[in-house]
Amino acid sequence: MVRMTVSWIVLPQESGPIAAAVHELMLATRAERGCVNCDLSTHLGERARLLYVEEWREEIDLRRQLRSDRFAKLAELVERARERPRVEFELPGGARGLDYAEEVRQGREKPTPGTLGA
Repeated sequence: MVRMTVSWIVLPQESGPIAAAVHELMLATRAERGCVNCDLSTHLGERARLLYVEEWREEIDLRRQLRSDRFAKLAELVERARERPRVEFELPGGARGLDYAEEVRQGREKPTPGTLGA
């Protein structure tokens, strides 16, 4: 299994609309082949922290997601962060950051060691 975790901070008044938009994306993501889990949690205070997690059966499923319009919409929502967001991909070959998503979206990704169908 592979996982994408995105954590970002927004103004409290923005958290509701952003969370609602992410929930819409989650419904479509959960229906995708290979999706094991998709979850959003929010922590409210002076600043609102959103934590979004997707789990996929195989890396090829995650790569398909990263190339999707849904991911592009998620990225637009994350761009509203008040601080630099934390983006992490847990892959068979180890953890990667946002550079992994950029490589995949630009078609420059190198197969992670130990993955099939790459």
